[in-house]
Amino acid sequence: MEADAWNSHQWSSAKGRRIDIEPGKPVIQHHCLRCRRDFVEDQLSGERYAVYVSVFSLRRIPGSITQQWLSELCPGAPPAHDIEVRNKLIEHRAPRIGSSSP
Repeated sequence: MEADAWNSHQWSSAKGRRIDIEPGKPVIQHHCLRCRRDFVEDQLSGERYAVYVSVFSLRRIPGSITQQWLSELCPGAPPAHDIEVRNKLIEHRAPRIGSSSP
């Protein structure tokens, strides 16, 4: 089911955008044009997780929400709940990917 959920998104780029956040740890960022959710795919482990993208960083979204987003079909438009999730990440200064501090 996860493959169906992943393929239900309309990605901004078929291959995603390669980002080298940490030396030797390449990731691919994927952005859905319909629901505006962002995901990162770790090139070494294949792990996928949801992220909040800001101008200067990517912030990892908690595991329970990542699992939900990865398992459900694209909602087709940005859900109101996603805005709440992103706002909480900003308020609580979720850790940046590639950084040990907020």
